[in-house]
Amino acid sequence: MSSVLRQACRHTFSGIWLLLMLGGCAVGPEYSPPGTDLPASWSESQQPSGEMQREMLADWWRLFEDPVLDKLIDTAIVTNPDRDLALARIREARERFRISRATMLPNLSGSGTTSVLESTGPTGDTDWLELYDVALDASWELDIFGGSRRSVEAAGATIEARHADYVDVMTSLVAEVALTYVNLRTLEARLEITQSNVAVQEQTFALVQWRTEAGLTTALDVAQAAANLATTRAQVPLLERDVAQSRNKLGFLTGEASADIDSILGMATTIPVTRESVAIGVPSDTVRQRGDIRSAERNLAVQSARVGIATANLYPSFRLVGFIGRSASDLSGLTERTAQTTNLAASVTAPIFNAGQLRANVAVEDALYAQALASLEKTVLNALREVEDALAAQTAANERTAYLHLAVREAERANVFASQEYKAGLTDFSRVLDTQRTLLTAQEQLVLNQSAESTATIQLYKAVGGGWDAAEVPPSER
Repeated sequence: MSSVLRQACRHTFSGIWLLLMLGGCAVGPEYSPPGTDLPASWSESQQPSGEMQREMLADWWRLFEDPVLDKLIDTAIVTNPDRDLALARIREARERFRISRATMLPNLSGSGTTSVLESTGPTGDTDWLELYDVALDASWELDIFGGSRRSVEAAGATIEARHADYVDVMTSLVAEVALTYVNLRTLEARLEITQSNVAVQEQTFALVQWRTEAGLTTALDVAQAAANLATTRAQVPLLERDVAQSRNKLGFLTGEASADIDSILGMATTIPVTRESVAIGVPSDTVRQRGDIRSAERNLAVQSARVGIATANLYPSFRLVGFIGRSASDLSGLTERTAQTTNLAASVTAPIFNAGQLRANVAVEDALYAQALASLEKTVLNALREVEDALAAQTAANERTAYLHLAVREAERANVFASQEYKAGLTDFSRVLDTQRTLLTAQEQLVLNQSAESTATIQLYKAVGGGWDAAEVPPSER
């Protein structure tokens, strides 16, 4: 390398190091998570106070002690397509991070060509000249104002957001399987109650027909009994439809075919319930635990970095370009120093006039940051509301239980008394109809309240972000 070229290189690199020292900090805002005003405790709470019981909340569905529910959730965790989709998004974010990080490093490319040139002399003779070229090209865009660093920062926060999305997906999946299972068992219980009432009303209808034939009552009683029986029978197909649809939904959630899901579910059983209370902690625990909140916070960090990227575009960009090449008329000549060509250049590109597009782009990213911040605040408020709603639903269902048990017992007694008095001719048939309808209503209300208790418990565990054992990202995807 000539002394002139060496001196030019020294001046070039000296200027670059000066720029690197002056531009050591990336432009744009330095992100820090925003503070959130949270209440110190829940306004609706019958849960035991104290620190969040993470170990029990991690796999909360096992508190129901229902092997079928355990099997359904264990299957869904492995086979549900939403899980695969969330994992694929993690892989995408991780590869995009690698791309962003690679842009900060120099690019180096090599090339080699061979060509044959035809030359015709004054006498008309033709000469053939072979030419061989090899070259290395290098370029490096210097990240003086931190645009590339902000890109890496955004890509890293995106990975964390996709991990949080995975946690949210799995938490929601576990809760959805449990809620669908409770709904299925509720429908099966209602179907059993309806079929039992159909059997009782069939006996009543037969009794009314006998009394009419014996001249002890009128055809009006027969018509009323027939209408009541038909109305109750009409509920059976609707309940059977809902049972089938709930089974189909469980098959979808678990990725199982109809025959496989039927073998898991088996025969109808009782609605799963748990009387065990788990300390859910304070609102700040929920904010730290929920995947959707963590995802919203990480997306805010991504947008903060994008503001920095847009800001960096307002400043000049610096680029180093280098070239080393060798040319010769034969392959052996490529090793000679005289065949070498070297070039080193530094360039600067600065925006001069763009009609305000770059500053407008910064303003756009600022507005998007404000949107992301509002989305985070909304997500936090929604999480607090979901917990409070679940606690209120749980309290109401618990308080109704004793009254509904009493209502069923008394409705059963009233039905027996009305039937006996009707057989003895001491009351009219309308009293029998009223007691039968009241009994059916009370039995259904009791079942629905049992379902509401379990549903509120599931929704509470989901609302506080429970189920993170299921949401653990596989090691191969981290």
